[in-house]
Amino acid sequence: MLGGGVILLAVFATVSGSIRGVHSNKAASYQGDQFTCADGKQTFPISFVNDDYCDCVDGSDEPGTAACPNGSFYCANVNFKGQQIASSRVDDGICDCCDGSDEAASKCPNNCQQLGAHLMEEAKRIRKEQAIGFQQRLVYATDGKAAKERRDEEIKTFEAEVEELRVQMEERETHMKEAQTPAEEAKEAAREAHEAAEAVRTAETEEVIRGEAEHEYSLLDSDGDGDVTTDELLSYAAGEESLLSPEQVQAMVDSGEVEPSAVIDLIKDKIRDRHQEEKKQREEEGREEKLLREAAAKRKDLGETEKREEENMGEEDEEIWGEDGKKIEKEDIDYEEEDYEEIDEDFDDIDDIETKESSELVYDAATQKLIDIYEEAEKLHKEAKTRHDSVKRQLDDLRKLNDIDFGPDQEFFALKGQCFTVHDKYLYKLCPFDKSDQGGTLIGRWGHWEVDSYGVNRYNKMKYTGGNSCWQGPVRSTAVELVCGPENKLVKASEPAKCEYEYVFATPAACTKVQDETEIHDEL
Repeated sequence: MLGGGVILLAVFATVSGSIRGVHSNKAASYQGDQFTCADGKQTFPISFVNDDYCDCVDGSDEPGTAACPNGSFYCANVNFKGQQIASSRVDDGICDCCDGSDEAASKCPNNCQQLGAHLMEEAKRIRKEQAIGFQQRLVYATDGKAAKERRDEEIKTFEAEVEELRVQMEERETHMKEAQTPAEEAKEAAREAHEAAEAVRTAETEEVIRGEAEHEYSLLDSDGDGDVTTDELLSYAAGEESLLSPEQVQAMVDSGEVEPSAVIDLIKDKIRDRHQEEKKQREEEGREEKLLREAAAKRKDLGETEKREEENMGEEDEEIWGEDGKKIEKEDIDYEEEDYEEIDEDFDDIDDIETKESSELVYDAATQKLIDIYEEAEKLHKEAKTRHDSVKRQLDDLRKLNDIDFGPDQEFFALKGQCFTVHDKYLYKLCPFDKSDQGGTLIGRWGHWEVDSYGVNRYNKMKYTGGNSCWQGPVRSTAVELVCGPENKLVKASEPAKCEYEYVFATPAACTKVQDETEIHDEL
């Protein structure tokens, strides 16, 4: 725009001749008699620049005024950091740039030197922490590589052992299966024989019951006519040895079922119940006698052991005292061989006890031997399988550990197995390469390293996924930003979106370099 623009050009140009609000790397665009907008669509006389009138659509012709709503003003801020601000903040009476260049001359003090000095001190502090962290990272890397080498060797050892145990397990499985068939066939044969014998015993018992029932019926049928009357029933029930109670007989009379077959069936049931009770009692006595025999055998072994100990007793044995409280010298004790013989005979008598009748299946010696062979083979196979599976699990655990990416130099391995917390409304916990937690709620398990926009893994961002489901929301997850620090510390935790968490974690493992002082100076 012509007219007042010539005057404004002098106002908005700096003393050195540079254009106000323009970065030095763009100064060339504002030289000469003509100015072309940054988007290249329009060209104007250089006098149109900073004339407080927006000529370019992109606002590039007004870097030093507030004329363009989309304009941008650059604060040089010498001795501090340069910054870009919206041109709307130029000459608004508020000092935005530390050098005061966004306002009229002398309106704002220049405090860039003080801010720069403070920034320099902060940068030196950070550099010192980076140096400490970097040295610790070297230690982490050395230890991590050594641990990786040990795991590799252990994996080779376990692989060989697993293969050896696999062969042993399969051999024992073959032996077990070879022993299983004859053992099962022998057991089946013994079971069938036992069932046949039981059937014979049952038939014999039923025959006895039938005979006893007929005898009882003959006692009941006092006139021997083969039929029973009410009087005969009541008379029989009144007897002391009657199998039927007066109440049972009366019930039968009342129901009108005074038939010979019904009476005999009832008597059979009573006799059968008595036989079952007697059988149960004999079996119980048999079990008790078996326990008695086992206990007696143990006592016999104990007696023999004590006998041997006494025979081997030396001069240094314990002192022995009599019932009168006087000490008994060893040479005064008369150890008679007959005493032990009597004890032996007492225990030998136990072997003569015969087990009472039992309906339990007992295998003969040949069958039991086949069963023992199979059970021993089964036991050996189980032991081999247990050992194989245990070593295989250890091998799998080592392989899983080796599959984790602990960084190019294994520097992040030092974090495995540790947990770190920070309290920010909730207690947040991070267990690197394991899980993330918020007050006891799982908010993610170790997932992967995240890559940058170029697909490169910088080892500075972790992702934990698959946490607990969020009510009416996504499955919880945690993104972890890793920064360089002199020690491992969970610095910050937040929830920027529902059930999506972000951590900042400081660790020496992230200290890949130490910032040079020249870089700090260049930045200022």
